[in-house]
Amino acid sequence: MSDPILWRILTVAAVIEDEYGVTPSDLGNAVFFDVMTKEAPGVYQGDTAERERVKPGFGANEQINVAPYSTRTIRVPYAGSGTPGEPPSYWPLMLCAGHAEEIDATEGEEKVIYTPVSRSFHSVSLLWWSDNDELQVLPGVRGTVTRTTDAKGMPYFEFSLTGLYQRPRTEAPPAGGTRSPQAGEIPVNKQNSTFEIFGYKAPMQSWSFDMAGQVEHRNLVNYEGVHLTDRQATGQLNIQKPRLEDFNLFEKIESHNGTAVGVGTFSHGKTPGNIVDFEGTRIQLSNYSETEVQGITHSTMDTRLLSAESGDGDYRYVFR
Repeated sequence: MSDPILWRILTVAAVIEDEYGVTPSDLGNAVFFDVMTKEAPGVYQGDTAERERVKPGFGANEQINVAPYSTRTIRVPYAGSGTPGEPPSYWPLMLCAGHAEEIDATEGEEKVIYTPVSRSFHSVSLLWWSDNDELQVLPGVRGTVTRTTDAKGMPYFEFSLTGLYQRPRTEAPPAGGTRSPQAGEIPVNKQNSTFEIFGYKAPMQSWSFDMAGQVEHRNLVNYEGVHLTDRQATGQLNIQKPRLEDFNLFEKIESHNGTAVGVGTFSHGKTPGNIVDFEGTRIQLSNYSETEVQGITHSTMDTRLLSAESGDGDYRYVFR
């Protein structure tokens, strides 16, 4: 009997597809990146139908997978590459999750910017080696992303990815495959992070973010693919409740007689190459409630990231 497949040994890479759903034959451009945790992989999923039969006794009918696909949940550090102007190691995931990439090489101002788009989506082939021996290739991968930034915690992105199904096979990672440059994440706290909403520098407990991309696997006669069909970017904010004379939060949240829209920013990191700025230029606050944290009253509310009138522009990430 062979040795068991070890859960914690994992190698992951992604390669941008020139043609949708077609894995490049040359994997020399595959990008290997750090994965923080291994979530249960959806190796073989899909919509199902039963092969119904009337039988002389009880018993289950055969179940048929009518549209097979695969999924992965990948958590990566909320951190830069370590070098200003060089993308983080997981940049292919940002692209396949409905973002455009802009690299600004201006000397002294080097940065990489990711903005959401509504068309011309990239796709990747995801390469997933379990125990560095069993490979499953997921062509045609697209997905959505969330961000977790809690005070005193290690921040991260979490990508929910869907790709076309291929049966796993025995194959080792290519010789000489190296991980892309990636700085280590640092904790969210007073020393490393700044936050501002509607011009007010509130003591922030957490600000989650969900791109809320709608990802659809389609399997039709003559066609199969994964599509991003919508985005409703949102998040939830938890701050220490301000006194009214410092910042009248209710003026910003009330919407029964008109809505207030403002700017929100979260900057994390102090070392060039490992600074990540999140900017929302048209944020609406909603669904207000209060809670207790360490005996202090906190305000929690949703942050709706509204698009520009011309479309998109609801947020951006700047790695610098």
